[in-house]
Amino acid sequence: MLQSDPMPPPYRWVILAVCMLSFIQVHIHRLAFSPLIPTFVANLGITYAAAGAIQTAYFWTYALAQVPIGVLTDRWGARRVMLVFMTALSVGALLFAASQTYSASLASRALVGLGAAAVWVPGMRLITEWFPREERGRVTGLFSAGGGVGGTLALLLVPWLAERWGWRLAYGVTVVPVLIALALILLLLRPRESAASAAAPPGAGALGRVLATPAMWRLNLTMMFAYGGYFSLLTFLPAFFMRSLGFSPTESGLVTSLITAGTMVSWPLAGYASDRLGRRKAVYLASQSANVLVCVAFALFVPGVPVTGAAVAAAVTGLVAGGMIAPYVMVIELFPHELAGTAMGVINASCFAGAMVLPVVLGRVVDLTGSFPAAFLVAGGVQGLALISGCFLRESAPARITPSVVESTS
Repeated sequence: MLQSDPMPPPYRWVILAVCMLSFIQVHIHRLAFSPLIPTFVANLGITYAAAGAIQTAYFWTYALAQVPIGVLTDRWGARRVMLVFMTALSVGALLFAASQTYSASLASRALVGLGAAAVWVPGMRLITEWFPREERGRVTGLFSAGGGVGGTLALLLVPWLAERWGWRLAYGVTVVPVLIALALILLLLRPRESAASAAAPPGAGALGRVLATPAMWRLNLTMMFAYGGYFSLLTFLPAFFMRSLGFSPTESGLVTSLITAGTMVSWPLAGYASDRLGRRKAVYLASQSANVLVCVAFALFVPGVPVTGAAVAAAVTGLVAGGMIAPYVMVIELFPHELAGTAMGVINASCFAGAMVLPVVLGRVVDLTGSFPAAFLVAGGVQGLALISGCFLRESAPARITPSVVESTS
C-alpha cells in the first residue's frame, strides 16, 4: 500500500480472507500431530523425544524454507509461491496419513512443513501492499487469528475423529480444506497493482540489505525464544493432560484447544492496541511477561487440578499470548515494500528455529525425569529469555521508511 493512498480499496478484505483461510490450513497441520503423540508412542514403541522429533520435522523444513520463500515472494509474487507450496502440503498430509514406519512419518511431516512454509510470508507481503500502516497491527492480528482457528480445529477434531475412525482417516480428511484454499488462491489472490508498479525490483542484494540491519538481529533472537517456548508448550500439553491428569484424548484436545481459541481473540486485540498506541514494543513486553507466568503455572499449579482448572489455565494462556504478533508488525514497518517478503522470511526462520529444537529438548526432559512439569519449567525459562531480549528491541519511526533509512536503522 502506498502511503499516499487516501482510500484503501475494499478488495483488500478479500485478500485478507483468502490469506486467513490459507493460514488456517497451516495451523491445522502444525498441531494435528500433538493429540496423536500418545498413540505413536504406544504403537511404534518410541520415546517422547522421538515423538517430539516427528512434531519438529514439520519445523525443520518450515524454518529452512523461510528465507528462500521470502526472496521468491519478492521476485515471483505471493500467489505463485503459495500455489506451489500448498500443493506440496496436501501431498505430504496424504503421505503422513498412509505412513507405516517412524522414518516415513518423519519424512512426510517434513514435507507437510515445507508446504506450509509459504503462507505467512507471502500473506504478510500482501498486507504491506494492500493495507495502510494504521491498519497493519489489527490486520496482522486478524491474519494470525486464522492460525488460532486452525490450531483449535486440529486439537478438537483430530482426536475426536481419531477415536471414531482411526487416526489415519482423521488426518487424511484434513487435506480437503487445503484443496479449497488452493482453489481460492488461484481464483482470488492478486498483487496490488499500484504497489507492484511503484516498488523497485529487490535485486540480488535484498537478503544482504535485510541481514545488514542491526535491529533485525534483535528481533530474530526475541522471536526465536518466544515462539520456541510457545510451540513447545502446545506440543506436550495434550500428552500431559492424558498421562498425568488422566484426561481422555478428546478432553485433552478440548482443553489444549482453549489456548489456540484464545489467540483468535488476543492476536487481533493486541494488533488493534498496538495500532492505537502507535507503538508495538509495549504490547509485546506485556504479553511476554504473561507467557512466562503461564508456563510456570502449568508446571507448579495445574498438576492435580480437575478438568475445569486446567481449562481455565489454558484459556488464560491463549488470551495473554496475543502480543507475540507485535514484532512481526515491527518488521514490515522496518523495510520498504520490495524487501517485505525477504525480511519476513528471515524473521520467520528465526521463530521456527526455536520451534524446531525446543520440542525435542522438552521431550528429552520428560524422558529423563518422567515429569512434564519439569519440561514446562524449561519452556518458561525460554520465554523468560524472550522477555529479556525484547527489552532491547527498538522500533522504527512511524513515518514512511525508505531503503536509505533501512540501511542506517539500528
